[in-house]
Amino acid sequence: MNPRITPVAERKLSSHMYSELETAIVDCSLPPGTPLSDRELAEQFGVSRTPVRDTLHLLQASGLVDRGQRAGWVVTQIRTQDVEELYELRSLLEPAGLSRIVEWDDEDLRGVGTLFDEFGTSVTATEVDRYLQRDDELHQLIIGATENSHLIRTYRVVDRQLARCKRFVSYQDNPRREESLREHRDICDALTRRDLDAARTALLDHISTARNALTATITASAPVSA
Repeated sequence: MNPRITPVAERKLSSHMYSELETAIVDCSLPPGTPLSDRELAEQFGVSRTPVRDTLHLLQASGLVDRGQRAGWVVTQIRTQDVEELYELRSLLEPAGLSRIVEWDDEDLRGVGTLFDEFGTSVTATEVDRYLQRDDELHQLIIGATENSHLIRTYRVVDRQLARCKRFVSYQDNPRREESLREHRDICDALTRRDLDAARTALLDHISTARNALTATITASAPVSA
Protein backbone atom coordinates (compact mmCIF):
# COMPACT_ATOMS: atom_id res chain seq x y z
CA MET A 1 0.00 0.00 0.00
CA ASN A 2 1.23 3.48 -0.86
CA PRO A 3 2.21 5.16 2.45
CA ARG A 4 0.81 8.43 1.12
CA ILE A 5 -2.69 7.00 1.06
CA THR A 6 -4.54 7.84 4.29
CA PRO A 7 -7.92 6.08 4.34
CA VAL A 8 -8.52 7.21 7.92
CA ALA A 9 -8.38 10.85 6.85
CA GLU A 10 -10.80 10.12 4.03
CA ARG A 11 -13.23 8.53 6.46
CA LYS A 12 -12.90 11.55 8.72
CA LEU A 13 -13.64 13.79 5.75
CA SER A 14 -16.79 11.87 4.85
CA SER A 15 -17.84 11.84 8.50
CA HIS A 16 -17.32 15.61 8.66
CA MET A 17 -19.42 16.21 5.54
CA TYR A 18 -22.16 13.92 6.81
CA SER A 19 -22.23 15.66 10.19
CA GLU A 20 -22.31 19.13 8.63
CA LEU A 21 -25.10 18.33 6.18
CA GLU A 22 -27.11 16.31 8.71
CA THR A 23 -26.96 19.19 11.19
CA ALA A 24 -28.06 21.72 8.56
CA ILE A 25 -30.99 19.52 7.54
CA VAL A 26 -32.07 18.69 11.10
CA ASP A 27 -31.94 22.28 12.33
CA CYS A 28 -33.80 23.37 9.18
CA SER A 29 -30.99 25.61 7.93
CA LEU A 30 -31.62 23.52 4.82
CA PRO A 31 -35.44 23.39 4.89
CA PRO A 32 -37.50 20.53 3.43
CA GLY A 33 -37.47 20.64 -0.36
CA THR A 34 -34.10 22.40 -0.66
CA PRO A 35 -32.24 21.22 -3.79
CA LEU A 36 -28.70 19.94 -3.22
CA SER A 37 -26.06 19.99 -5.94
CA ASP A 38 -23.16 17.58 -5.54
CA ARG A 39 -21.06 19.93 -7.67
CA GLU A 40 -21.75 22.95 -5.45
CA LEU A 41 -21.25 20.93 -2.27
CA ALA A 42 -17.94 19.60 -3.59
CA GLU A 43 -16.80 23.19 -4.18
CA GLN A 44 -17.91 24.26 -0.70
CA PHE A 45 -16.10 21.38 1.00
CA GLY A 46 -13.11 21.58 -1.32
CA VAL A 47 -13.33 17.93 -2.36
CA SER A 48 -14.18 15.88 -5.43
CA ARG A 49 -17.80 14.98 -6.16
CA THR A 50 -17.30 11.29 -5.29
CA PRO A 51 -17.19 11.62 -1.47
CA VAL A 52 -20.05 14.13 -1.66
CA ARG A 53 -22.18 11.64 -3.56
CA ASP A 54 -21.28 8.94 -1.04
CA THR A 55 -22.40 11.25 1.75
CA LEU A 56 -25.66 12.06 -0.03
CA HIS A 57 -26.35 8.34 -0.41
CA LEU A 58 -25.87 7.90 3.35
CA LEU A 59 -28.23 10.80 4.03
CA GLN A 60 -30.72 9.19 1.67
CA ALA A 61 -30.49 5.95 3.65
CA SER A 62 -31.23 7.89 6.85
CA GLY A 63 -34.34 9.42 5.26
CA LEU A 64 -33.06 13.01 5.18
CA VAL A 65 -32.30 13.31 1.46
CA ASP A 66 -34.06 12.09 -1.71
CA ARG A 67 -33.06 11.94 -5.34
CA GLY A 68 -34.60 14.81 -7.26
CA GLN A 69 -37.09 14.21 -10.06
CA ARG A 70 -34.35 15.31 -12.43
CA ALA A 71 -30.62 15.23 -11.82
CA GLY A 72 -29.52 16.13 -8.32
CA TRP A 73 -30.73 15.69 -4.79
CA VAL A 74 -33.26 17.36 -2.51
CA VAL A 75 -33.81 17.61 1.24
CA THR A 76 -36.62 15.20 2.05
CA GLN A 77 -40.08 16.65 2.42
CA ILE A 78 -41.77 16.21 5.80
CA ARG A 79 -44.90 14.33 4.81
CA THR A 80 -47.97 13.70 6.92
CA GLN A 81 -47.60 9.95 6.41
CA ASP A 82 -44.04 10.11 7.75
CA VAL A 83 -45.26 12.06 10.77
CA GLU A 84 -47.93 9.47 11.56
CA GLU A 85 -45.43 6.62 11.30
CA LEU A 86 -42.66 8.34 13.27
CA TYR A 87 -44.93 9.37 16.11
CA GLU A 88 -46.57 5.96 16.23
CA LEU A 89 -43.08 4.54 16.69
CA ARG A 90 -42.38 7.05 19.46
CA SER A 91 -45.55 6.07 21.31
CA LEU A 92 -44.47 2.43 21.21
CA LEU A 93 -40.82 2.86 22.17
CA GLU A 94 -40.52 5.75 24.61
CA PRO A 95 -42.85 4.55 27.40
CA ALA A 96 -40.59 1.52 27.85
CA GLY A 97 -38.06 3.60 29.78
CA LEU A 98 -40.44 5.16 32.30
CA SER A 99 -40.67 2.19 34.66
CA ARG A 100 -36.89 2.24 35.07
CA ILE A 101 -36.70 5.95 35.77
CA VAL A 102 -39.24 5.93 38.60
CA GLU A 103 -36.95 3.47 40.36
CA TRP A 104 -33.91 5.77 40.21
CA ASP A 105 -32.51 7.20 43.43
CA ASP A 106 -33.66 10.58 44.71
CA GLU A 107 -30.62 12.48 43.44
CA ASP A 108 -31.03 11.27 39.85
CA LEU A 109 -34.75 12.02 39.93
CA ARG A 110 -34.04 15.54 41.14
CA GLY A 111 -31.90 15.96 38.03
CA VAL A 112 -34.85 14.95 35.88
CA GLY A 113 -37.08 17.40 37.71
CA THR A 114 -34.79 20.36 36.98
CA LEU A 115 -34.31 19.78 33.25
CA PHE A 116 -36.56 22.68 32.27
CA ASP A 117 -36.04 24.98 35.26
CA GLU A 118 -34.03 27.50 33.24
CA PHE A 119 -37.11 28.49 31.24
CA GLY A 120 -39.96 30.69 32.39
CA THR A 121 -43.59 30.12 31.48
CA SER A 122 -42.76 30.17 27.78
CA VAL A 123 -39.85 29.74 25.39
CA THR A 124 -38.70 32.88 23.61
CA ALA A 125 -37.34 32.89 20.07
CA THR A 126 -33.79 33.28 21.38
CA GLU A 127 -34.24 30.24 23.64
CA VAL A 128 -35.50 27.84 20.98
CA ASP A 129 -32.19 26.10 20.32
CA ARG A 130 -31.48 25.63 24.02
CA TYR A 131 -35.01 24.40 24.65
CA LEU A 132 -34.82 21.86 21.85
CA GLN A 133 -31.56 20.56 23.31
CA ARG A 134 -33.37 19.97 26.61
CA ASP A 135 -36.23 18.36 24.71
CA ASP A 136 -33.81 15.96 23.02
CA GLU A 137 -32.04 15.32 26.33
CA LEU A 138 -35.26 14.27 28.07
CA HIS A 139 -36.37 11.87 25.36
CA GLN A 140 -32.91 10.37 24.98
CA LEU A 141 -32.80 9.93 28.75
CA ILE A 142 -36.12 8.06 28.64
CA ILE A 143 -34.96 5.78 25.84
CA GLY A 144 -31.54 5.25 27.41
CA ALA A 145 -33.19 4.21 30.68
CA THR A 146 -34.45 1.03 29.02
CA GLU A 147 -30.84 -0.23 28.83
CA ASN A 148 -32.07 -2.23 25.84
CA SER A 149 -29.42 -1.92 23.15
CA HIS A 150 -31.72 -3.13 20.37
CA LEU A 151 -34.47 -0.67 21.31
CA ILE A 152 -31.96 2.16 21.61
CA ARG A 153 -30.50 1.32 18.21
CA THR A 154 -33.96 1.21 16.65
CA TYR A 155 -34.80 4.60 18.13
CA ARG A 156 -31.56 6.05 16.81
CA VAL A 157 -32.58 5.24 13.25
CA VAL A 158 -35.41 7.78 13.37
CA ASP A 159 -33.99 10.17 15.97
CA ARG A 160 -32.68 12.72 13.46
CA GLN A 161 -35.96 12.72 11.57
CA LEU A 162 -37.80 13.29 14.83
CA ALA A 163 -35.41 16.11 15.73
CA ARG A 164 -36.06 17.79 12.38
CA CYS A 165 -39.81 17.52 12.91
CA LYS A 166 -39.53 19.17 16.33
CA ARG A 167 -37.47 22.01 14.98
CA PHE A 168 -39.71 22.52 11.99
CA VAL A 169 -42.66 23.21 14.29
CA SER A 170 -40.81 25.04 17.08
CA TYR A 171 -39.28 27.61 14.76
CA GLN A 172 -42.68 28.49 13.30
CA ASP A 173 -45.19 28.03 16.11
CA ASN A 174 -44.81 30.19 19.22
CA PRO A 175 -47.95 28.82 21.02
CA ARG A 176 -46.73 25.26 20.44
CA ARG A 177 -43.44 26.02 22.22
CA GLU A 178 -45.29 27.14 25.35
CA GLU A 179 -47.58 24.13 25.22
CA SER A 180 -44.64 21.79 24.70
CA LEU A 181 -42.83 23.26 27.70
CA ARG A 182 -45.83 22.56 29.95
CA GLU A 183 -46.06 19.00 28.63
CA HIS A 184 -42.39 18.29 29.28
CA ARG A 185 -42.69 19.66 32.81
CA ASP A 186 -45.72 17.42 33.41
CA ILE A 187 -43.66 14.38 32.36
CA CYS A 188 -40.75 15.36 34.60
CA ASP A 189 -43.02 16.13 37.54
CA ALA A 190 -44.74 12.74 37.32
CA LEU A 191 -41.37 10.99 37.14
CA THR A 192 -40.02 12.80 40.19
CA ARG A 193 -43.17 11.77 42.08
CA ARG A 194 -42.53 8.19 40.94
CA ASP A 195 -46.03 8.13 39.49
CA LEU A 196 -45.61 5.73 36.58
CA ASP A 197 -49.20 5.93 35.34
CA ALA A 198 -49.17 9.73 35.33
CA ALA A 199 -45.79 9.79 33.58
CA ARG A 200 -47.00 7.43 30.88
CA THR A 201 -50.20 9.44 30.36
CA ALA A 202 -48.26 12.72 30.20
CA LEU A 203 -45.73 11.27 27.73
CA LEU A 204 -48.35 9.79 25.40
CA ASP A 205 -50.42 12.99 25.55
CA HIS A 206 -47.30 14.96 24.64
CA ILE A 207 -46.50 12.69 21.69
CA SER A 208 -50.09 12.89 20.43
CA THR A 209 -50.23 16.69 20.73
CA ALA A 210 -46.83 17.06 19.04
CA ARG A 211 -47.99 14.86 16.17
CA ASN A 212 -51.15 16.92 15.70
CA ALA A 213 -49.22 20.20 15.81
CA LEU A 214 -46.74 19.02 13.23
CA THR A 215 -49.48 17.72 10.94
CA ALA A 216 -51.23 21.10 11.16
CA THR A 217 -48.01 22.94 10.36
CA ILE A 218 -47.36 20.75 7.32
CA THR A 219 -50.91 21.25 6.08
CA ALA A 220 -50.47 25.02 6.37
CA SER A 221 -47.10 24.92 4.56
CA ALA A 222 -47.87 24.16 0.94
CA PRO A 223 -44.23 23.63 -0.14
CA VAL A 224 -43.83 20.69 2.26
CA SER A 225 -47.36 19.28 2.21
CA ALA A 226 -47.94 15.63 1.51
